[in-house]
Amino acid sequence: MKKLEHRNISLIMGTSRSIKARNAAGTYLIDENGREYLELTGDFGRLTTGYCHPAVQKSAMNLLKKGLFAVTSGVYPGLSAELAEKLAVLIPGAANRRVALLESSFLAKNLAARIPSILGKEAEVVVLGRAGTGLCGAEPLRRVDFPGENPELEMEKLIGECDGGKISALYFRPQDFILFGLEGLARSLEACAREKGILLIVDETEIQPGITGNPFLQEELGLIGDITLLGEGVASGFPMGVIVLRPSLDNELGIIEDARPAPILSVQAALTTVELLEEELLDRVREMEPLLSERTKEIEEILGKRGSLVRRGLLLRIAFREREIAGAVQREMLSRGIIVNNREKEAIYITPSLIIRKRDINRAFAVLREVLKEVLS
Repeated sequence: MKKLEHRNISLIMGTSRSIKARNAAGTYLIDENGREYLELTGDFGRLTTGYCHPAVQKSAMNLLKKGLFAVTSGVYPGLSAELAEKLAVLIPGAANRRVALLESSFLAKNLAARIPSILGKEAEVVVLGRAGTGLCGAEPLRRVDFPGENPELEMEKLIGECDGGKISALYFRPQDFILFGLEGLARSLEACAREKGILLIVDETEIQPGITGNPFLQEELGLIGDITLLGEGVASGFPMGVIVLRPSLDNELGIIEDARPAPILSVQAALTTVELLEEELLDRVREMEPLLSERTKEIEEILGKRGSLVRRGLLLRIAFREREIAGAVQREMLSRGIIVNNREKEAIYITPSLIIRKRDINRAFAVLREVLKEVLS
């Protein structure tokens, strides 16, 4: 019998070489040789509760034992209604909003891009930066490089176009404003959109809910989307996409009712994940703030003028003036058993699962300090 190949996770984690995973638990991966890796990417927003969280496993196994893993959420509307109510509590301004639970974040993202044209808006949907990842482009989309070299100038142009009726919706990721220190630009853009009747589509599919200590990143920006998108992170990695609509849009969008709903297994996992967020994980992130603040100050001292660091809770980005440094840091971290994200060539990201322990944070920053001193010397 042909031996099955191990899953190569290098593309998922953004690592420089392949890691053939044999096992995983908590915030650790174990490769085929038995070596442990501390995983600090959160699998691009999927691993809110880490690998194999016992509470998530238990709730999923209860459904599996009943043979219900293949049915859709429509068969058991009670679970879906319970999840929608819980999300309405967590998402800013979501009370009385429509919550649609779909089979994937890919489906949610692409349906959201179609909503302006369904509402009869013929102007363009402007997609900022990486928010466009995964969009098929069937609708009148215009992609804008953001933040880019001069985000202030780009925002000035967009605000000018808002006045001209050229834009029907702005589709963006909150982290692209937060991690570049552009919160003020986000609020200016929101004010213009509100005045001109432009929809705000806020894509939170690629970041774990609760990673900053607030349930969702919109709170960090101080704005509320007309359409909010959530991804697999809300279900601890199980396939799911969520669209949350403001009340005035609710009755116009039969297309969402016709879309494939989330599997019931994902709904159950999401219920457990949201309960964990409410009961312990959000408080856990907030309690780590003094430790995280101390550790990031140490990194800033080493970086000096050769780089910059922005952090909100467990969400951290380090950018380097010399692009090749980021890749070197990522490779050296990996060689020491720690996986960080080098998806952007000039920066590394640390976005761990919310269950990460203080001792693992201390270990990660100790290794990061050591690596930066070597690479920057």
